Amino acid sequence: MSGNRKRVKLPEGNIVRGLFRLARGDVGGMREFGNTTEAFSASIAPLLAFPLVSAVLFGLTGHWLLAVVMLLSRVCGVLLQPVITELAARYLASRATWLITSTALNWSIWLLIPLTLIGGLVSSGLVSLGIDGRYAVIGSLVGSFVYLLWIQCLIMRTGLRLTWLFAVPIVIGMNILILAVCLEPFLVHPSLMALIVHPGVK
Repeated sequence: MSGNRKRVKLPEGNIVRGLFRLARGDVGGMREFGNTTEAFSASIAPLLAFPLVSAVLFGLTGHWLLAVVMLLSRVCGVLLQPVITELAARYLASRATWLITSTALNWSIWLLIPLTLIGGLVSSGLVSLGIDGRYAVIGSLVGSFVYLLWIQCLIMRTGLRLTWLFAVPIVIGMNILILAVCLEPFLVHPSLMALIVHPGVK
């Protein structure tokens, strides 16, 4: 026997492995996402499905018009990312890799789940050290979002072969625009949040 241990290799295109590698700053994780329309469709489908389901559930409470408005704003927010990424890739002559860049950006959104859980643990630890609970929660949330922005900048920089000088403002501007579109229904209808929390109120 040669003495070499057999290693179990994960199949190519493992999304979890790609996200884990990117979270560590390993740009090699980009190869896990695929540069095809099929990979892109698989990444954006759940981002479109969740707003649809939540809109239907909200509409069943009797607020169908508001549900449609919320659905349209969230769908537009989801679609803004690939549009901006494709435009940036076209302008910067990197169109050959815009699909894999957009696909990785779509999947990166799901990192908010473990980041939020970790942030909750961190905030609890800070509170136990005597730090005010509000500041601990705000600090952990800000840290989570900043870390996610860093990962997205890493994806944009690697995927479109940019410098940090170009990647950072593109990602920040893109997220500000997406946030503005998604929050627009709440600005137009100030009591929308109250209706979501207490859907029985007319």
